[in-house]
Amino acid sequence: MIQQSATEPRVEQMFQEQFSSAAQLSAAFKAVAAKLPPDCQCTLVIPPERYMVLQIDKPAVPDEEISLALPWTIKDLVTLPDDDMVLDYLDLPLQNQLQGSKVNVVVSSKSWLADIVALFTQNKLQLVGIQPEEWLARNLLPAKNQALMLVSHQNGQDLAVQILQQGHLCFSRRLRGFNRLDHYSLDELQQGIFDNLLLELQRSIDYFEGQLKQAPVREIALLLASNIQSDVVQLFVQNGFSQVFALSAKDAGVQMSAEQFSLYWLALAGAIEPLCAQREVNLEAAG
Repeated sequence: MIQQSATEPRVEQMFQEQFSSAAQLSAAFKAVAAKLPPDCQCTLVIPPERYMVLQIDKPAVPDEEISLALPWTIKDLVTLPDDDMVLDYLDLPLQNQLQGSKVNVVVSSKSWLADIVALFTQNKLQLVGIQPEEWLARNLLPAKNQALMLVSHQNGQDLAVQILQQGHLCFSRRLRGFNRLDHYSLDELQQGIFDNLLLELQRSIDYFEGQLKQAPVREIALLLASNIQSDVVQLFVQNGFSQVFALSAKDAGVQMSAEQFSLYWLALAGAIEPLCAQREVNLEAAG
């Protein structure tokens, strides 16, 4: 649980509840609700296995009709029935003029989400937002004018690669084949795996700088579920990537130990989502 102080977010509580079935999930929600104040604002973070992110051509309709047009545009790209789709989209601030306007669409199951949302209601928890997991890590980074690449990985999942500029998500992709990255030793990484990773990251950088015609990516931030993350930073340095750092609680502006940050960074990113969203609204209003 995060409390907003006068200067920065402050972590008040950290806890987790384990569950392996729908019945246990209900009990876990009840246990969590008992530890939170009744007016606590909550963010639901959807795990990758429960959603898809698709980059598609932006429908040629007025902006207020895009949400209505998207289900028809993507219905052949997903396995969900038409009546069980719930979606949202993100306009990309940078576009490749040769490829036309694109949007990132997040699709999930309406029935599954309805069951989860009902648990918030039943336990009198104030749900203020629903976010896909891979778009939350950016909340942990201060906004910078220069482009920054964020490379994040959770146990058993594909590697997420994003490029941020002034706090805005400008590029996003998932790299398959690296879902066991946290299981590899340093020696195993150096037997071709790390070279493949560098190649994929360089391709993303080349696309951003070349096809999208953007200024060079100046830094790479790592957020890896690995106990050799500091060694991975050194591998980058040895291969010519000098501005690489492991993302820490200090970067996120909160006080947590390195172990706590490693365990709870996703929960932290979700907890501060309402604060980050309000900050973006304030900046847009000021502009």
